[in-house]
Amino acid sequence: MRVGDRSVARTFTVFVDLDGTLAVSPISSVIREAYSYIAINSGTNVSEVELHSWRTHIELIKRADPLAFDWDYIYRVVSKFFGVSSGYSIEKRLQELCHLSKLLDNASEVLEELAHTVETLILATNGLIKYQRCVIETLGLDKYFDAIFTPDNRGCLKSCEKFYAVPAECNQRVVVGDNYTFDIYYPKKFGLKAIHVLRSESDPYLKWLGIKRVYEPDAIINSLKHLSVALLKL
Repeated sequence: MRVGDRSVARTFTVFVDLDGTLAVSPISSVIREAYSYIAINSGTNVSEVELHSWRTHIELIKRADPLAFDWDYIYRVVSKFFGVSSGYSIEKRLQELCHLSKLLDNASEVLEELAHTVETLILATNGLIKYQRCVIETLGLDKYFDAIFTPDNRGCLKSCEKFYAVPAECNQRVVVGDNYTFDIYYPKKFGLKAIHVLRSESDPYLKWLGIKRVYEPDAIINSLKHLSVALLKL
């Protein structure tokens, strides 16, 4: 966990997303590999497997259930539906490939700077810790953060208000992330500020959850290298 001098830090609590914001990991390719396993062993088109898994994922998100991002749970549900025995572990396969994880935008330098300019720095991800731990350790991210918030230690997803609960003295909360639904829409709905790291205009959750772009981010940046300046302007 984070150590160092915070005497000049602003009284911000900054929640920084992991996947797609700070780093990319092999999790998506591992999930696709798992669905291909189901398709091959059931004689089903992989697109049908992916659609069923996505619908399961969305139904769990609607309940803010941490199982929405438990990919092994979803795999078991989907494999049972298609009559395939559960013979694949997404968690285990990810650990084998976790060395392929990569930081984006020189994220370590950005986080090092933030450690001296904000009061509290929290890694906030919808990914369960059993999947994110190897990414965090591989990339050496743990040392920059005061805490790591995941659905399994917060009891819900980033779509629920209690996910962002911190002590009352933390008077300015800011979310930084690349996904409109989870990093802009819900934080703004709950009264937090939000900085959008714009990697893509696409967000399939908007359609599937029936969400409109009714909230604007407080800042939009196209690279983490602009994050410190964006925070200073809030």
